[in-house]
Amino acid sequence: MRISKTQYNDAQMTDSNSLAKAMLQNPAKLSPVMTYLGGRQDKKFPLTMLTEGMENTESIESDEYEYKVQTKTSMTRPVAETPNTTTGLGQGGQVFTLTFTDRWFIKDYVLISPSGVQARIMSQPTPNGKNYDYQLQLVNPNQNAVVPSQDVQSGSTWGMMFAPVGKDFSRGNASNWTSPSKVKHKLTKIRKSYEMSGDSKNYVMDVELPSKDGGTSNLWMDYEEWQYFLQWKEEQELLYWYGEKSYDQDGTTNLTDENGQPVIIGPGLFQQIINKDTYSELTADKLHNVIGDLFYGMTDAQNVQVTLFTGTGGKREFDRAMKDELANNNFTVLDQGKFVQGEGEDLTLTGYFTSYRHVDGHLINVVNNPLFDHSAVADARRKHPDTGYSLESYRMVFVDQSTYEGEPNVKMVSKEGEEMKRWAVPGSVVPRGFDQSTSRASDVDGASVHFMKRSGVCLRRFDTSLDLQCVKQ
Repeated sequence: MRISKTQYNDAQMTDSNSLAKAMLQNPAKLSPVMTYLGGRQDKKFPLTMLTEGMENTESIESDEYEYKVQTKTSMTRPVAETPNTTTGLGQGGQVFTLTFTDRWFIKDYVLISPSGVQARIMSQPTPNGKNYDYQLQLVNPNQNAVVPSQDVQSGSTWGMMFAPVGKDFSRGNASNWTSPSKVKHKLTKIRKSYEMSGDSKNYVMDVELPSKDGGTSNLWMDYEEWQYFLQWKEEQELLYWYGEKSYDQDGTTNLTDENGQPVIIGPGLFQQIINKDTYSELTADKLHNVIGDLFYGMTDAQNVQVTLFTGTGGKREFDRAMKDELANNNFTVLDQGKFVQGEGEDLTLTGYFTSYRHVDGHLINVVNNPLFDHSAVADARRKHPDTGYSLESYRMVFVDQSTYEGEPNVKMVSKEGEEMKRWAVPGSVVPRGFDQSTSRASDVDGASVHFMKRSGVCLRRFDTSLDLQCVKQ
């Protein structure tokens, strides 16, 4: 597949092979292809490319979508209240009481303390106000064994392991079960319109697309419209990253248009990511720690893949952090041609880090997001004190693109029938590619073309991605 700019040829470029007509007939099918082509050429909308361009999409009948989210099941609980006596607990095999925040721990199971002391739950927990009391006995047979006092302070975390029972006549206990959380979001309807004067230009875009027989076919689109199409995709990209919910938990919004109709804006990726962090100067240790935390929670992921989206400033920070790590640990680069090319006085410094492999083997690829460098958001943000770049250019977003239960973690959800709508209002002229009938819908010496779409980006696991922002002043 390819696209190229060429001169309009009325002998070869008719309504029958215009992209305008094809998109009117099959908008849902052609829109992902056009996203892929435009994204590959301009690289201005990576998130749209990742979802719609790679056909990670879903069309639904309603204006809102609901999905289940299964976060990591925690087998730990904090001590709710420090006992009146914290010395000698459990000594001599005595049963002692600890209070936890709920009934998550189950009778017969062995709990383990922060320091590694093991104790078995001897009976069913009993209510104690909003908390629950547990009767515990140490597993260690040593009569002098005790629970360290620091292990029973309020807030200390204990974990549940396994359930040993008596040799004969034991009875069943129970199991914990957590249902996935339900997340509901609304789709956002966005539009874009542009006007064309009566003096139309003669340049078009020649688009090569795959055909059903395995070959290719060429369609064409007015060059001016192609430029507006790219702007349209960039505006969608801004929504998918920066969209902020305009409705509350009950689905109510105070944002209305001039007709009193509710203006619904669904959450973008940033509002869906719950892990937030900041940095002033990026270090390899910072990368190691934050990435390690992300991977640690991805125990149920298949095809583990995390992409780091950032701007020019973030790419430089990433490269500098990697090279500082090499220098600080006295690594020597020996592979000829990796960092320095040329001979004698004609030397070229090359080689910039664009990926990071964590100690557990997972690879992070760095992808430039032009919106972080040049967009309304980037231009509005404060500047980095050293470079003058927008602080948005230093933003680093680690997006979990893994698969969970056979479904991609990031995908686009659209209203069925509104995946992509496009039409023209002809005046004195009709945009090329549309029906060239003599009827007119406007008295303007020109014409207008309109795009409309109702969609949103869904992040199914919102606890395995990270938004890392630079806060250097």
